[in-house]
Amino acid sequence: MSNCMGLKEIELSYHTESIILDGDCAWPILRFKINEELRKKSGLTSRTLKINKNLVIKLLGTLFYGLKEILRIKRYKFWVFSNSDRRKKIQEGYVDRVMEPIAEHEMRTLVIENPYPLGRHYKKDDLKNGNILSQTVFFSCTKLIGLFLRRNVKVKNEEILIKILKEAGISLDYKAVLRNHRAQYLFMKLMLKVATPKVVFFVYCASSMGYIRALKEKNIPVVELQHGVINELHYAYNVFKDFGNNFYPDYLLTYGPNESKIFGTNNFFIEPSNVIPIGYYFLEEFINSPMNDSKHLPNKNHFEKIIVLSLQDPFEKFMFEFLNDIASRDKSILFLLAPRDPRKSYKEFKFPVNVIVEQKLNIYECLKIADFHMTINSTCAIEALCFGVPNILYDYKNWASNYYGNVLNDSGHTVFVNGIREFERIIKEHQFYNKEKIVQKSGDFIQSGFISNLNDVIEQKILRK
Repeated sequence: MSNCMGLKEIELSYHTESIILDGDCAWPILRFKINEELRKKSGLTSRTLKINKNLVIKLLGTLFYGLKEILRIKRYKFWVFSNSDRRKKIQEGYVDRVMEPIAEHEMRTLVIENPYPLGRHYKKDDLKNGNILSQTVFFSCTKLIGLFLRRNVKVKNEEILIKILKEAGISLDYKAVLRNHRAQYLFMKLMLKVATPKVVFFVYCASSMGYIRALKEKNIPVVELQHGVINELHYAYNVFKDFGNNFYPDYLLTYGPNESKIFGTNNFFIEPSNVIPIGYYFLEEFINSPMNDSKHLPNKNHFEKIIVLSLQDPFEKFMFEFLNDIASRDKSILFLLAPRDPRKSYKEFKFPVNVIVEQKLNIYECLKIADFHMTINSTCAIEALCFGVPNILYDYKNWASNYYGNVLNDSGHTVFVNGIREFERIIKEHQFYNKEKIVQKSGDFIQSGFISNLNDVIEQKILRK
């Protein structure tokens, strides 16, 4: 195996479909962990949460959040698995930017919320819907079950997996991953003896395959809602062999029609007919809401343009060197950095005076006042268009063009730059569409009418199945 072999090449070059655990192909369970190890090897930051003492202490602090919901879990017809870091403030409350309207559906909904990576849950007084159970209960119970499982996990054709890891030059405690999967499965089977929901929604399915297998055994529909970019490069949504569908959603509800194009003959993640565009709730709500007058907006002063940078944790260090260079050369531009975590200070970086880390405004509030948007390949490259803001994507190691080149291929709203001179030429000479036309073009990527679309899909398709 070549050292630069990626997940697709591994999947197609080996008999990955023959690696079996408990009668199911085990490769779907392992592939996302293997992909993280491949990313680390290529120099990117791992997105795997490391268990340590501080994490355990924080998790224990969330254990009792919403615990009373366990006692009345039978009343809930919908379960939704999401994360607390997906909550964003709009007007006076924090809403889940992806699934909030499901929580307000006429049928009662329980939100099973992961406190990480944020590290906490919000106070229920600050939320529109308080029917929330911390997913820490699920983590704790699966961990406990895992302690009682046999340590020797039997994997059929295990030698193929060992060979893949060895030849890829990566290390993975795959037996621990498989034990955790089995523990998820057993815990969900136990939960389903207590209560049977009509539908279970996930904002991200790849880390919950044990739960999904148990739900599918009970013929409970599993629905995933899009929360970020879905394209030909996202490993979680590109499955290159038929590994069965026991670990994948029955329906995928997307921002727009473009996502369905990646599924079909050579992608076995989901049936294309079950990929349904419904829009993006929070973006639609935010665009239609007035700017809060109490918000302190950056003072443009002598600056001619405002460029907003949406930051991505794995790519920040690659973006900052370029940012410092372009900001130092052109003091007429104000650069606003919008961190994913507003608590990060970035004090260790010595930015020029025309670079501001904006910790009071969220990315959408920044986009409302922006002239341009910059990133490597954040989802905000699509969302910025809804505000009429054109993209300048930093194409470091082709990470932007590989990710978005086939999608954001209209230079009227999106350009890719590799260096300082190219950036300066774009700023001075390039003719972008006007705001109104960019907003019009955004309809190609994000459907309008989220709430009515969602209700139609639930009532007319999912519940009628």
